Amino acid sequence: MPTLDEFSTTPHRDWLTLSGLSHHFQPDRRDWREANPGVGFEREFDGTPWVATAGYFRNSYDRNTFYVGGRWMPLAAGPFRFGAFGLVATGYPSPVLVLPTVSAQLGRVGANLIAVPNLPGYSGYLGLQLRFALD
Repeated sequence: MPTLDEFSTTPHRDWLTLSGLSHHFQPDRRDWREANPGVGFEREFDGTPWVATAGYFRNSYDRNTFYVGGRWMPLAAGPFRFGAFGLVATGYPSPVLVLPTVSAQLGRVGANLIAVPNLPGYSGYLGLQLRFALD
């Protein structure tokens, strides 16, 4: 039977995310936008590898992107977590995105690094988001 103290603990942690930069491996394929300002929200569920996410940023195609989805981070090494974003997003050729991700956290500050390899017809890239705890 759970105790009253167990009910008073927060089962999640909320984060403000700031999107910012990307670097494309094949800049000659097009004039990629590499400053990608935006803001988002993440909810991390304690005891699970899942993080819910939603937000907005200006993407590398220089289009508005609104996204919603999740981050699955099943592997850990110290402050680092490894997994993938799964998102539904506007402003891209495909509305469904699956993006390999590394996340790091030190206390109330963190970062998400997205690493996509070169694909047929598309330049791979590194993308960076900063994370700040809200609670």
